[in-house]
Amino acid sequence: MNQYLSQVKAIIWKDFVTELKTRELFSSMFVFAVLVMLIFIFSINLSIVSASQVGPGVLWVAILFAGTLGLNRSFALEKENGCLQGLMLAPVDRSAIFFGKMLSNLAFLLIMEAFLLPVFMIFFNVDIGSHLAPLLAVIFMGTLGFSALGTLLSSLSSNLKTREIMLPILLYPLMVPIAIGSVQLTGQILDGKSLTDMMNWVGLILCFDIIFISASIMTIDHILEE
Repeated sequence: MNQYLSQVKAIIWKDFVTELKTRELFSSMFVFAVLVMLIFIFSINLSIVSASQVGPGVLWVAILFAGTLGLNRSFALEKENGCLQGLMLAPVDRSAIFFGKMLSNLAFLLIMEAFLLPVFMIFFNVDIGSHLAPLLAVIFMGTLGFSALGTLLSSLSSNLKTREIMLPILLYPLMVPIAIGSVQLTGQILDGKSLTDMMNWVGLILCFDIIFISASIMTIDHILEE
């Protein structure tokens, strides 16, 4: 177990060192997410509709679209530089490669979301201070499933010439249940409701999180070998 955890940590550390050197992934995701929000904010009249009605949808559209940029580069960088072959030749468990990449993607997304939330508060003039804990829990649950499924599909699409197109085509339809649940929970939290009153949506997101992680563990060996 200690060796397995060391392998996962090594992959996470490699991704963080690479990102600190290039600063390519985080900056592109954050700028794209803010741009998406700006487009929506200038097309919505907040004097007619409330921020809690449209804000959650805009927030999650920005997260999903921006996150796809990062996920696309996750395995593409490994493929382009020949690093993936080195990982495959190393005495590393294939699931450790998956968990290392998934957790690094999750960390990058969570950092981006931490910077995006204040922008969301300013643009939509909402106060999330009193609802911060349940909102962060919802964002974490939604992002976990997105990272798990996105990392798996990124490893699959990295072998294709049209990977930039294929990843969103494969990813977005499968993300629908988590996206709907996350938007519903975020909207109701902004309305002041408690997570305990919405356990059906929480159960839906957690169920798909488990399904995506389990499916990834079962299929990652075959996908990486291809």
